[in-house]
Amino acid sequence: MIDDTEKYNIKSVIRCFQILDLATDHNGPISIPDVCTALNTNNNMAFRLLNSLESTGYMSKDKSTGLYSISLKSLKLSRRALQTQVIRKVTMPYLELIWNKYPKANANMATYYQGEVLMLDRVDTQTTPRTYFTPGRVLPFHCSGLGKVLTCSLSEEEIDILIKEKGLKKFTEDTITDPIKLKEELKKVKKEGVGRDRNEFILGDNCSAVPILGHDGEIVAGISISSLNTNMSADEVESAIPLLKDTARKISYVMGYDGTM
Repeated sequence: MIDDTEKYNIKSVIRCFQILDLATDHNGPISIPDVCTALNTNNNMAFRLLNSLESTGYMSKDKSTGLYSISLKSLKLSRRALQTQVIRKVTMPYLELIWNKYPKANANMATYYQGEVLMLDRVDTQTTPRTYFTPGRVLPFHCSGLGKVLTCSLSEEEIDILIKEKGLKKFTEDTITDPIKLKEELKKVKKEGVGRDRNEFILGDNCSAVPILGHDGEIVAGISISSLNTNMSADEVESAIPLLKDTARKISYVMGYDGTM
């Protein structure tokens, strides 16, 4: 039996969005053969779909190579998507307060969306050097404080899927790359309500993160402070956890969580 939502789908439209997803995940421009393989279609259909995306301005074609890339027009969509996120509007004033307390650190916010840990906002440190995390940047779930916080409540099956799809890339000597150790770490994060990155993702960088809960008690976002050792020590980043937890409780309350779940 056909699902009511599926019977109204337009296949060519779905395929265009699949191409945009492909181009987003692909390391570099994509070709017609890339689309053929990903969508299991022929050259003619792949060309027509790519040409449609090009004519609407969402993809651009390099005339010399014949390869296609996502165009700058897509930035309008991502910018608008960020503007409509209620959690950003609620959280930003609190991030500013955290930053006022710890101006040598970066105050960050991220959310978990369709298997990705996405940065939504950031208040940069006053000091340099900086680590540039623009809104929309994807963080590794296994070695970032925010990634651990946002995935600690997933089931073991969901974690296994993430590990299979994303892998456990080694960024530093301290990165957890063993699935068993990672699961133990995530259980600890869930129990303590704190995700820690101590030199695991970026060499010489430390992060403490805590979850924000929605009205149903589920994790909807995470906030953190992060800093290079040259700006703040690991102990100083650790000492910020009580303030982060208190701030997260206030944001969670505004988001509708009453603490009864």
